[in-house]
Amino acid sequence: MSAETGTRRAAPPTGSGPVGVVGPVLAVLLVALGALLVREALVTGGVVGGSTWLPPAAGALDGTAPGGAAIAVGVVAALLGLWLVVVALRRRTRRTLAVGAMSYLSARDVARLAAGAARDVDGVLDVSAEATRKRVLVRGRATSRDGVEEPVRAAVAHQLSALTTPPAIVVRLRPEDDEGGAR
Repeated sequence: MSAETGTRRAAPPTGSGPVGVVGPVLAVLLVALGALLVREALVTGGVVGGSTWLPPAAGALDGTAPGGAAIAVGVVAALLGLWLVVVALRRRTRRTLAVGAMSYLSARDVARLAAGAARDVDGVLDVSAEATRKRVLVRGRATSRDGVEEPVRAAVAHQLSALTTPPAIVVRLRPEDDEGGAR
């Protein structure tokens, strides 16, 4: 808690993490199971013609002695369940950078700020930026490489100075006449 304001720092926003992939897969499997059960209910109720699928499947398994295949399926199911628990409890991804105590910017917004600051430097013709929580990469074309990279780095650093932990800034400019350009 901050002594002067009496407020606590906001928790950083996080992504869904690996569970974001597992959840939809399990949802599709549950929908398929639900569709199978609805079909069985409709066939049993005589609303839809045909024969049921579940009783013959259960009957085929009845009296089957546990064998190597059943043990293998059980081990695979147990390992899959354990993997799902580990995935659910893993740390979620952070893609934001703190600005002060209560607000955050996404890496995409940081890249936009960096590109805007670089675009305002004299001698810069075209620029784009990519950002992660640890690094901002500014790429572009300039009238010349000499004397432009450092002002671009300084402008981007000034623009991102409000971030609690500013990322490293990498500037890669190529001269105007270098169309194919080594980066």
